[in-house]
Amino acid sequence: RHYRGLGLACLILLAGGGLSPAQEPPPSAIREGPPPIEKPLYTDLGTFIVNMPGDKYFLKGSIQIVFAESAPKSWLDARLPIVKDMVISHLQSITVEQFDDLKNRNRLRSSLQNRINSLFPNNPAWDDLEPVRRVLFLELYRQ
Repeated sequence: RHYRGLGLACLILLAGGGLSPAQEPPPSAIREGPPPIEKPLYTDLGTFIVNMPGDKYFLKGSIQIVFAESAPKSWLDARLPIVKDMVISHLQSITVEQFDDLKNRNRLRSSLQNRINSLFPNNPAWDDLEPVRRVLFLELYRQ
């Protein structure tokens, strides 16, 4: 009979109703990086397959770019062939050594973002002078 009470005590401990009434709250997540975009707008640049220098490997990447406003997105969407040509040229310059160093992934992302932002006019009709907020790789690998 005394085992029945022990089982109930173990069940209470396992269920979280244990002995410590003053438990610490779980730590809150620390967010690093830019603040989230409330209503992101995406432009799909598609999938790129390019020869890497040396012609031994191919680089394959699917890329989306993120905007916070619709005006610069519409402006760039009307010029996608220029953007895609620039992205292809840039991806073709990446060496195997650069690609294999994981530190370079953020540099590649940042470099593409800066290059795409440089395509916008100097005096745009919108406020944001760097409207491409993020470059997202949906896939990125060499084969």
